[in-house]
Amino acid sequence: MSLILIYKKFLRAAGRNVFFTIRWVVSRLPYQVFRFLTPFFVVIGKYFVKKKKRVILKNMHTAFGCKKTEQEISVIVDSYFESIGSSMVELVYFLDHPKEIVDKVIIEGEENLDKALKNGRGAVLLSAHFGNFPLMFGRIALAGYKTNYIMHKMKDEQFGKYIFDLSNKNGVRAIYSLPVRQCVELSLKSLRNNQILFILLDQNYGRAGGVFVDFFGHPAATATGPVILSHRSGAPILPAFIVRDGPCRYRITIDPPVMFEAAPYGQLELVRNTAQLTKIIEGYIRRYPHEWAGWMNRRWKSKPAIA
Repeated sequence: MSLILIYKKFLRAAGRNVFFTIRWVVSRLPYQVFRFLTPFFVVIGKYFVKKKKRVILKNMHTAFGCKKTEQEISVIVDSYFESIGSSMVELVYFLDHPKEIVDKVIIEGEENLDKALKNGRGAVLLSAHFGNFPLMFGRIALAGYKTNYIMHKMKDEQFGKYIFDLSNKNGVRAIYSLPVRQCVELSLKSLRNNQILFILLDQNYGRAGGVFVDFFGHPAATATGPVILSHRSGAPILPAFIVRDGPCRYRITIDPPVMFEAAPYGQLELVRNTAQLTKIIEGYIRRYPHEWAGWMNRRWKSKPAIA
């Protein structure tokens, strides 16, 4: 094993153990004490995020180009670090205080979800690594909905298993994205049982299996899962996003079902419909740029094949 791999393995283990330690401490604190100590925990969380600052800045310049000044981008970056750090810490608190989630996380547009589920074919909730999205999963489950989400396997397998087991324990069923056949089968089964399936459509999918669609003016390799699963199951797709409403307070917005511009199903329509969903995600990011965790990932890493 090379020194680089050993170093990366060490960093993952360090991050994992910091998370476990913070959770152990936070789980034993009264709410008022937790709020008082939150800035301290946020500083720790921001330390791990700031290592990605170069990637974050590059992505923001790619997305905004000359439409935003250096000063504007700097303000977004500062707010981004604060948002990510606070969300991480608050999520840890909520994990061991689930009863407080209902009081501090409100749902707007729940009637859209209820109406969609009346057809008995489930509902695909389109979202992204945006805001405190794991908290959104938990809040929807606490509202009484059978909730599933597609989860990518983490590089840190030990932490990935921990998150997988923790999700299932809290009523949010995780479905691994690989192997693909199993993921599709379990996803369709959940929809046919009139359940909710969250899909986060904002990560680089690579050339294999996905399509390239416009994202902030640049081609981005994007999964076609939401469109395909919706077509095969008859489940509608509803955008769902969570934003911060104050310290330890959040608001989930569930929009009406997406009405696709390209109704027939074929390769061209698949690309157009996936592009339409991606534009919805882009719209939320433009409104709340500091809420998108994806700035730290290489969203535009894959490039279209040259004909």
